[in-house]
Amino acid sequence: MFRYNIGMKLQKMLSGIKACIFDMDGTLVDSLGMWSDIDRRFFARYGMETPADYEKKINHMSFLEMAQFTKEEYQIPDSVETIMELWTEWSKEEYESEIQAKPGAQELLQFLKEQGIPLSLATTNRKELYEPCLRRNHLYAYFDHIMNVNEINSTKSEPKIYQLLAAKMNVKPEETLVFEDILIAVNTAHQAGFKVAAVYDKRNERDQQKIKTLSDFYFKSFLEEPEKL
Repeated sequence: MFRYNIGMKLQKMLSGIKACIFDMDGTLVDSLGMWSDIDRRFFARYGMETPADYEKKINHMSFLEMAQFTKEEYQIPDSVETIMELWTEWSKEEYESEIQAKPGAQELLQFLKEQGIPLSLATTNRKELYEPCLRRNHLYAYFDHIMNVNEINSTKSEPKIYQLLAAKMNVKPEETLVFEDILIAVNTAHQAGFKVAAVYDKRNERDQQKIKTLSDFYFKSFLEEPEKL
């Protein structure tokens, strides 16, 4: 169980909650720094620096949409398929062997399971990347359902993925707590009537005040008590 005695605080957070939906990258696992390195490597391939606002523009998109947007916006000569192949090749080893769960993530999932709370994962990542990472970090088995936006032709700028997962778990949005780290996803879940637990990630630090305004709870770390907002 938790290294810090936060069980009682979590019990209060779960009042009226019948299910939880988690994002993966930046929420459960510390992978977003890796993507910054890949972005630099990718744009350097074409003699460019990473655009200053690139990450903010793409971080809610599906993998395919990221590739399509990047090709069109920055006039990349390679095909969309080649772009996706490059990103997958460069990131696959990291997901398989390097990327770690955020401290306390497994303890939190274990706690929720012990309370009888069904869990789902809503990710923008591809199965060949998220599955080995979740399995190696002992997180995969906690989830009753896993869905990525690529499967449903959607992004996290619309609530479709959260609504479909809530339906699979037979719960209403107001009975569902969504864990997310980026502003656009937090806003989407909030506007759709879900309860939101925001999770701090360094890459989204500039948006933290806006994120807090839209959230019901805030985790600076899973090893600390969540802040009631």
